[in-house]
Amino acid sequence: MKKLLYKYYPPFINVYTVWLLYLLFFISFRNSDSSHFSIKPIPFDTIDEYFIVITYSKIDFFKNIIGNIFLFSPYGFLGILYPKLKKVGWFILTFFVIINIVEFSQFYFKRGFADVDDVILNTTGALVGYFIYRTLFYIKDR
Repeated sequence: MKKLLYKYYPPFINVYTVWLLYLLFFISFRNSDSSHFSIKPIPFDTIDEYFIVITYSKIDFFKNIIGNIFLFSPYGFLGILYPKLKKVGWFILTFFVIINIVEFSQFYFKRGFADVDDVILNTTGALVGYFIYRTLFYIKDR
């Protein structure tokens, strides 16, 4: 299994990244109402809405909360390609910077808003993948 993962993960993550960027910038953009093109800097504001506000359906909850976590979990395996990312500190820092660039690019190109909750959920998803990767391969920080 380890050999297969090392062989097929690099092309998979490249195709997956292109698909995800397409999804984030061309499929999931909101209507042209200018209120949708803003920055939401308050942590857990959007997440709280999904738990508190009754008007959201379970499908909306799943798409936003669970989807943001699940979609970014494959990035937890980036230690296969970049050995420096096997260390949790480097992994978190690198992913956090990259996901912020993506979020603010969505805002800048008017493809949505920059939401700190998306950064939190996406980073959580990448960390879930990272700990699965570490568990599968018994990687130790050095």
